[in-house]
Amino acid sequence: MTSPDANPNDNAPTSPTPSLDALGKQAALDAAMDHARHALRLETLDTRGRDALDFHAIPVSAIRDLVRHAFERGYRDGLHTGYRQGRSHACEEAAGREAPSQPRNPDLEERPTTDPTT
Repeated sequence: MTSPDANPNDNAPTSPTPSLDALGKQAALDAAMDHARHALRLETLDTRGRDALDFHAIPVSAIRDLVRHAFERGYRDGLHTGYRQGRSHACEEAAGREAPSQPRNPDLEERPTTDPTT
């Protein structure tokens, strides 16, 4: 039986070197956290164990702007990477080779429009 504080990933095998994907995600998360910290005018986003340090009066407009920024960033990143599906494409890009930019999903492919009046 595991303790309630046990992390379910404690038994997961660890990789000696993080993948490029993991490094990229961590860098993006760090940048997003830094942006949030600055936007909310907080000294840190770490929990410090004291109400006076962990609870803040934050204007609704700051929260709204932060959510909007996060959404737009995620949407932009999704559009940028949406056509490069799968690890093989990411590996091609990491190796400095051009990955295919066409979508694998046929519903995303551009289809010629036909004029019904002709």
